[in-house]
Amino acid sequence: LMEVQNKIESNTDFADTPSGQAQRWGAEIEASKKEMMKFQEDADRITRRYLDRRDEWHKEESRVNLFWSSTKVLLSLLYARPPKASVARSFLDADDDVARVAGQIVQRLLNRSFDDNVSSWDASIRQGIEDWLIVGMGQSWMRYEVETQIEEIPAQIDPITGVELVPSSTYERIVKEDAPIDYIYWKDFFYSPARVWGEVRWVARRVYMTRDQLIQRFGEQIGKMVPLFSRETTETNAQTPKYDPWSKAQVFEIWSKEDKKVYWYAKGCDIILDIKDDPLQLDGFFPCPKPLVANVTSSNFIGRADYIFAQDQFNELDEINTRITWLTRAAKIVGVYDKNHDGIQRMFNQAAENQLIPVDNWAMFAEAGGVKGKVDWVPIDQVVNAIDHLRQYRQDKTVQIYEVLGISDIMRGTTRATETATAQQIKAQFGSTRIQLNQFYIAEWITNLLRIKAEIISKHWQPETIAERSNIMRTPDAQYAGPAIQLIKDERLAEYRINVEADSMAALDWAAERDSAVQFMQGLGAFIAQVSPMAQAVPGAAPYFLKLMQWAVAKFRVSSEIEGVIDQAVGQLQANPPGPPQPSPEQQAKTAADIAKAKEREANAQETQVDTQAKVLQMNAAVRAAMQPNPNLPPIVR
Repeated sequence: LMEVQNKIESNTDFADTPSGQAQRWGAEIEASKKEMMKFQEDADRITRRYLDRRDEWHKEESRVNLFWSSTKVLLSLLYARPPKASVARSFLDADDDVARVAGQIVQRLLNRSFDDNVSSWDASIRQGIEDWLIVGMGQSWMRYEVETQIEEIPAQIDPITGVELVPSSTYERIVKEDAPIDYIYWKDFFYSPARVWGEVRWVARRVYMTRDQLIQRFGEQIGKMVPLFSRETTETNAQTPKYDPWSKAQVFEIWSKEDKKVYWYAKGCDIILDIKDDPLQLDGFFPCPKPLVANVTSSNFIGRADYIFAQDQFNELDEINTRITWLTRAAKIVGVYDKNHDGIQRMFNQAAENQLIPVDNWAMFAEAGGVKGKVDWVPIDQVVNAIDHLRQYRQDKTVQIYEVLGISDIMRGTTRATETATAQQIKAQFGSTRIQLNQFYIAEWITNLLRIKAEIISKHWQPETIAERSNIMRTPDAQYAGPAIQLIKDERLAEYRINVEADSMAALDWAAERDSAVQFMQGLGAFIAQVSPMAQAVPGAAPYFLKLMQWAVAKFRVSSEIEGVIDQAVGQLQANPPGPPQPSPEQQAKTAADIAKAKEREANAQETQVDTQAKVLQMNAAVRAAMQPNPNLPPIVR
C-alpha cells in the first residue's frame, strides 16, 4: 500500500483497474485508521473503565464507578423512550390537504419502524447514543432491501386459428421491500480525514464476512481470493469477543461522493471486490447522516469523549476511595499488654457477661495503674479522623465531577429541605441547559436518519407498498390517498411541501405533550363557545367560522390526526349550507297560541267595529229624521 506521507495528487496516480482501485482505497482506509488511531485507543481505555475491567496494576483499587452511573443517568434523560417522527406541511397551509395526507402517510411509515417489535430501529439508535456518551461517537447506516421473484406471462393464442399472437414472457415482480437500519460499531466506521463534516469525501463501514458469505455476495471466483483473519490478531486491545471460532474477512463498503460510486474493498486483497453506481440516489449521497460526535471542533472532525475532561477527577476519586478502604481495615481494636498478667487477655477472650477475672495481688495490680497500666492501644482516633477528612474530600471531588459533566443535583433527584420550589426550579433550568443541547444533537441525528429513510421510500418503494404499509385507505382521508402518494413519489414537489422531523425523546417532555393537548382542547372549546351564538344568529356564517377554526387548528402539531374530520365538516357545510333554524316544539306551540289570541282579538275588534257602525247609522238616521220639516208646525219667518 502507498504510504500516507506519499501524498496522492490525482486519481490518475492509480490505474483504472481492479488492482489499481484496490491500491487506492487501501491507502485511503489506512490513512483514516491512522488519523483515528488516538481516538480509538482512548475509546478502548474508556470502555474498559466504564465496564470496570482492571488489569494487574489496579486489582487492589477500591473504585466508585461514578462514570458508569452518570452515563446511565444521562442515557435515561436523553433517550427515555423511542422517538416519534413528525411529518407536517412545510408552511402549515390549511387548504393543502394533499400535502397533509402525504405527511400523514410518511409519518405512519416512519413511526412503524419504532412500533414494530422485530425492528432494529430502537436498538440501533439506543446503541449509537450510548456509544456517543461513552466513547464520543455513535453512528447508524441505512439500506434498501428488496425481494423479487420471476413471474411468467403466458402466451396469447388465437382461439380460432391456434396461432400464437404474443409469445410468453417473464418479468421480475417485487415481493417485499424495506428500508432497515444497521448499527455501526464505532471502531468499524471510517471517513476521509477532514476538518468539518462538509469536507468528508467518502464514508465506509467495515463488515466481517465468512467465506460462504463472500462467495454468496461476490461470486465464487472473487470470494475465494479474499484472505481471512482471526479477531484475536486484528483487535488485541478491544473489548469485542476474542474467541470467535470463525475466521472472517474485513470487507469495507466505501461510498465515494466525488464520483458517486460505491466500492467494496477487502483488507489484504489485491483487487477491488465490486463497484456500483449510486445505488440509492440520495440527495446527500451518503447512506448515513453526520455521526454523533462529542466535543468536535472545526480544526479536526475527531470526537473526544466527555470522560477525558474529567479523568483526573475520576482517578483522584479512586485514590481517595482506596485510602478510605485501607484505613477502614486499619480502624480496629489493636493493642499490647503485659504478658505477666494473662488476666488482661482473659478479659477479652474468655470473660462473659457479669463475670469477674481474679487478680493474684490486687495491691500490686492497683499500684501499677490497673488495666490502664497493663494495656496500651493503637491510637484509633487518628485513623478515624483521617477517614472523616477523606470522606469529606471524596464528597467534594464527587461534586466537582458532576460540575464537569454537567449533572446537577436536581437531575439526580437530591435537594435540601430548606430550598424553596423556586430555587429548585432555577437549578433545574440552569442544570438542564447542557441536557437540552445534547437533546438537540440527538434529535438532529435521528431526524437525518428519518429523512434518509423517507427519501428511500419516496424514490424506491412502489405505490402499492406505500398504501399498504400506511393503511391510509382505511382513514377518513382515503379520498386524498392517490394524489398524496403521487406527491410522495414526486421528490421535487414533496421536499417543499412536507417536512420530516424527529419528535422529542426525553421523559421530561411527556408532560409537555399532555399540556399541549390540553391547551389545544381548551382553545378549541373557547372558540366554539364564542362563535356558536353568532353561527345560530347568522346561519350563513357557519362555514366561515369553521374555515377560521380550520386555519387555527393547522398551527397545532397535536391536531394533525383530526384535521381530516374538520376538513370534511367544512366541505359538507360549503356544499350544503344550512337553512334558517327550525323552531322547537315549545316555540311552535307558543306561536300557535299567540296566533289564536291574535285572531280572537281581531274577531272581537271586528265585532266591536260592526256594533259601532250600527249605532252610528242609527244616530245619523235619528239626526236626519229630526232635521225634516214638520207639516203641523207654522213656517219659520226670516
